[in-house]
Amino acid sequence: QRLPTFDMYRTVGVLENAHEDGIWCVAWAKGEDSQSIITGSVDDTVRTWHWDGTKIEARHRFEGHNLGVLAVDVDARGAIAVSSSIDSQIRVWDVSRGVLVKAVDAGDVNTWTTSLSPDGKKIASGSNSDQVYLFEVDSGELKTSVTTGSSFTSAVAWSPNNQRLACAGMDGIISLFNKEGKLDHKISQAHSKPVRCIQFSPDSNLLLTASDDGTIKLFDVKTAHNLQTFLGHKGWVLTVAWSSDGEHFASGSSDKTVKIWNAKEGSCVHTFHEHKDQVWGVAFDATGRKLASVSDDMSLRIHELPQ
Repeated sequence: QRLPTFDMYRTVGVLENAHEDGIWCVAWAKGEDSQSIITGSVDDTVRTWHWDGTKIEARHRFEGHNLGVLAVDVDARGAIAVSSSIDSQIRVWDVSRGVLVKAVDAGDVNTWTTSLSPDGKKIASGSNSDQVYLFEVDSGELKTSVTTGSSFTSAVAWSPNNQRLACAGMDGIISLFNKEGKLDHKISQAHSKPVRCIQFSPDSNLLLTASDDGTIKLFDVKTAHNLQTFLGHKGWVLTVAWSSDGEHFASGSSDKTVKIWNAKEGSCVHTFHEHKDQVWGVAFDATGRKLASVSDDMSLRIHELPQ
């Protein structure tokens, strides 16, 4: 369904009941020619979608997880997707063929959060411990782990240049590791409540963090200094995503809104109010002009930003 509007910021696509329960995560492949969107839900499924510019088309439905899908990620080409669940399973999917490539058993820990490295070779998985585990995509083997110092790792993210890994915890701690796994920075009081999401800027120099304390913070990756704190949501901030222009980002919250921010000016430039329940995930396409959002209301929405 396409929604006509004359606003500069507009919602251009809506798919109600995209899943059979709340949708907790979304990823959009960043290849210039890819319009593959991946979603994960409390209904235990991962689903793939195609945005053709006018409507959202269903492609594949992946089954196999138990206890809900908490995180999804996809490589730049939109060829391989990964998903994780508190069933302690990480699954690797072939997006184009719609088949399971590999199932990785993470052991006796919950795979709470997952991030695929930019080169598509490694999977970082955070859990209900102070360890973040690094698995090889091809073999599915555990190669190493890093210790975050946080009692529960709630978010992980690779930098786009593949040089750093950021980890965040339920206790508000943020840790930054270099590519060798050495701890560069530990920010002990980054937030006063759990950190739900972390995202590097496109140039890998900045880090956004979203928290239950209702704030979004911007950190300098090299110095770990807090450059800016963004206020405006009236609930937990559950998700953030950078636009490819490196100047704007989006956020989603338990207050049911999606906000667009100007990072340089420190201001909110637009708020979408269409969701009927808390917004768990947002993801930009490669151009930075389209934004996908997902919610406990079971809908997948596509928003358009002005050039």
